Amino acid sequence: MGKTLKRLFTAAVGTAAAWALAVKPRTSGKPDMTEFQKYDFAHRGYWNLRKKIPENSLKAFEEAASRGYGIEMDVRLTRDGVPVVIRDSRLLRLCGAEICVEDSTREELRNYFLSKTEERIPDLREALELVDGQVPVLLDLKSEEENYGMLCSRVSRILDGYDGVFAVQSADPMAVRWFRSRRPEYIRGQVMEYGERCGCGAACTLRDFIRHNLLTNFLTAPDFVTCNVEDRTNISLRLCRFLYRVQTMEWGIHDMEGYELVKTDESLVIFEDMEP
Repeated sequence: MGKTLKRLFTAAVGTAAAWALAVKPRTSGKPDMTEFQKYDFAHRGYWNLRKKIPENSLKAFEEAASRGYGIEMDVRLTRDGVPVVIRDSRLLRLCGAEICVEDSTREELRNYFLSKTEERIPDLREALELVDGQVPVLLDLKSEEENYGMLCSRVSRILDGYDGVFAVQSADPMAVRWFRSRRPEYIRGQVMEYGERCGCGAACTLRDFIRHNLLTNFLTAPDFVTCNVEDRTNISLRLCRFLYRVQTMEWGIHDMEGYELVKTDESLVIFEDMEP
């Protein structure tokens, strides 16, 4: 083997080793996920607009709990520091209003109704009071403009007093790292997805690449990884599962074909618009 080939081989082995270390999840001192693994999870609750049950509403959570499904809910932070349950920062899609959650107070948000129903935007405390430990809860934290520290802190204040089974996850590695440092006993997950397209060129593209390939796991040490079902063959995810046997969760499940596909490799299901 010539010197050039040797250098290439060494470089390839070194890159592979570094990649394997970068995607490493938590492997020691992990919390028990047994109870969590018993459930399928209703994405944003068991919502159905045909029945006037909007996503991320108290009614959607009540329906999910009554059917014995775990509940995935999105959490954002209001201007006055209250964690509320809603997916979008802007209220246009769900409430028809050109305002943002992060620019509004909790009291201001009470004036808006979800998807033309009688349901309002719930805050996290009242959502958890409704669930009351009946089923596990998966909180997907949505940070904006580096408010992850305040968001994680306010959510933790509520979760510290909650007796039910729960886990936290985020697409923002800084939020997941916050829980690693300050609440290591929590079950925490890394959401594998591209960030919002912001038009900032190469920096944005690099950030998206890093997040989509779990290359911050060595910093966040997640207990599980959540991905869209279409990304289940991602090389970093496969490597993470093969080397470390990490628990995975998959969303985007809308039919039994997708459901059975996910179940074949012991991944957890986050479903919507179907009955598993």
